[in-house]
Amino acid sequence: MIQFENVSVRYPGAAEPALKKLNISIQNGEFVCVLGQSGAGKSTFIRCINGLQPITDGEIRWGYKPLSSMTSKEKLEVRRKTGMIFQHYNLIPRMSVIQNVLTGLFGYKKSYENLFGLFKPAERQLAIDTINQVELFVEPTRRVENLSGGQKQRVAIARALLQNPKVFLGDEPVASLDPGTADRIFQLLKETHDKRNLVTIINVHDVGLAKKFATRIIALKNGALFFDGVPDDFNHEMYTQLYNH
Repeated sequence: MIQFENVSVRYPGAAEPALKKLNISIQNGEFVCVLGQSGAGKSTFIRCINGLQPITDGEIRWGYKPLSSMTSKEKLEVRRKTGMIFQHYNLIPRMSVIQNVLTGLFGYKKSYENLFGLFKPAERQLAIDTINQVELFVEPTRRVENLSGGQKQRVAIARALLQNPKVFLGDEPVASLDPGTADRIFQLLKETHDKRNLVTIINVHDVGLAKKFATRIIALKNGALFFDGVPDDFNHEMYTQLYNH
């Protein structure tokens, strides 16, 4: 369980908080899509979950333990358990598919092993198996810069899955993809979520994708909670109010 208790985030010099007193609990097994306009606080919300974004007020709990009271070792474990994918992939273009995927193991290895790319045969095989799981049918030695957008996003998903996460976060992971590819990527994420019984939380602009795949929709407006419920309850009137159409 991940719990937000009166969580606010204010960036230095900002006139208004990026997040305003959020109270949200997310349970194991939920597939959550987060909706809202650009600047609504979606990325801040996602980054708070694993401590990448410090909060100004309130508390975030993993299970029943507050992030603020965790030791450095415990916070590292939280980040190990959190796989994250991004809109612009955050891959290393000149490295190969398998080299990028193997970076998902960095949190489990010694610094010198990461620096020199020292991976055991079993780890390389696990990376190849994960590449196959995300149905990326290219040579593992192919450089990432030569892949399509959908293929790059599959590399990013494989990298996150190699962490063996309990929580899967996505910050607009399909925003730069065409609708057909975006749908296939979401299908892959949902299948992986169900197979591994993850907590999945994904920021998305496409309401259709959210209603098709999510078990729960959270909508933010100007940093505050606007909607929290099942997809069928997010109707056209709410859509209009959320996006000011």
